[in-house]
Amino acid sequence: MKNSGLRFTFLGGVNEVGGNQILLEDFTYNVKIFLDFGINIKNFNEHFERYEEPSSVKELIKLGLLPNAEHLSIENLYTNYEASKSQEYIDLETNVDGVLITHPHKDHFYGLSFINRNIPIYTGVFTKKIISAYSKCSKVSICNNYGGLEWNLFRTGDVLNIKGLKIIPVHVDHSIPAAYGFIIKTSGGIVVYTGDFRMHGPLSAMTQDFLKEITNKDLGKIDILICEGTHIHRGAIESENNVEKNIEQLFLENPYDFFLVKYGRLDWDRFRTFSLIAKKHGWKFIITEKDAYFYYLMNKDKIYESMKNPNIIDDDHILILSHGNAKYGWQEQIRQALHKKKKGSRFIKYNEIKELERQFLFYITSVPRDIIKKINPNLKGAFISSSIDPYTEEYIDNNRTLTRYFRQQGIPSYKVHASGHAMPHHLINFINSVNPVYLIPVHTEHPLFFKTFFKNSEIEVLVPDKNDEIDLN
Repeated sequence: MKNSGLRFTFLGGVNEVGGNQILLEDFTYNVKIFLDFGINIKNFNEHFERYEEPSSVKELIKLGLLPNAEHLSIENLYTNYEASKSQEYIDLETNVDGVLITHPHKDHFYGLSFINRNIPIYTGVFTKKIISAYSKCSKVSICNNYGGLEWNLFRTGDVLNIKGLKIIPVHVDHSIPAAYGFIIKTSGGIVVYTGDFRMHGPLSAMTQDFLKEITNKDLGKIDILICEGTHIHRGAIESENNVEKNIEQLFLENPYDFFLVKYGRLDWDRFRTFSLIAKKHGWKFIITEKDAYFYYLMNKDKIYESMKNPNIIDDDHILILSHGNAKYGWQEQIRQALHKKKKGSRFIKYNEIKELERQFLFYITSVPRDIIKKINPNLKGAFISSSIDPYTEEYIDNNRTLTRYFRQQGIPSYKVHASGHAMPHHLINFINSVNPVYLIPVHTEHPLFFKTFFKNSEIEVLVPDKNDEIDLN
């Protein structure tokens, strides 16, 4: 490192998967920024039942879900939710210069609801659209409070400048669109923060773009690599192509009348895979209005060619489960979009499900698991668990619990999956290519694996505990 002072405080995302909250302080530039500001969703759901809200920021701090700013050199990190309901309320000045969000999974952005409105939020254009869609689909609450945030949006190729600190965002492949890694030019050297990424997805070329930027000779030596390590302890040879092949094989040998499927709502690759197979075999694919709204936004504001299809408006094999009159603006939006194209017949009500004779897939993540009671009891079906990694899901629905429930109903279970995170061999090869001076693993429950893999390397592995400070001069 050059003669300067950098401090990293790891407030979340170390020795755990999810909840990344990393405070980077550059004392030469007098800059304080957060790298992600998520909440560990698994831990959150251990304390709060579905639809249950915390009473205050203080409660979340006490539970360790949000950092205690009183122990940091930070002024006025949080907004006052109750006071913010008043039009006259203005947040106090703060010395935090920004929050950088890598991608729109809640374990990386959920804490933004509580942030002081004077703190700029830096994130991708489409990342913000997805966060906004989440917000519109839920009631306003202490955990869904994104009004008044100061958004600063970027795309790959942009260079952000925060008081002399330069940040280069570069897209990466993940199980959700609009995921980025950051190359940060500090006063003391180059810091790389990967966010979450993989090398085996349909858009793996984007992760290669990130790696090319990092290893560009003009950039120079990477001083610090803060790297996700979700699957450093176990791997699989998998890909979305393999998911498609395995589901296709199941369809070719299929004795069932219907499938219930579970995957992450914003796993666009998985949605596309199921939809294409359903369409190919002449099956219907049932999703909820909320799912349709998200996919409609992705079609409308597509950032990749792969997001053109499936098309929520044009694909008639996709049925949309509606419930009562439209209560929210997003419901009106998706209903009007289909009715405008004279596609209103594709809406299906709950009481019409029993009229379906056979050959349909039902996406169940956002509907009650007892949906089975609404299906014609004379039909035989199976459950396909194809979830993204559970710590990123909107709600934690334990797959074993679902499997056990469906088994009691005479419904067998299958698991067909490809992770949104890099495999061990990919992580090792990626780190060797970057060849940083210091490696700091985050987003993993097994950081000591990194110590083992690089013990005979010139790379120095630093393994912080939660709330640890690392000073590099």
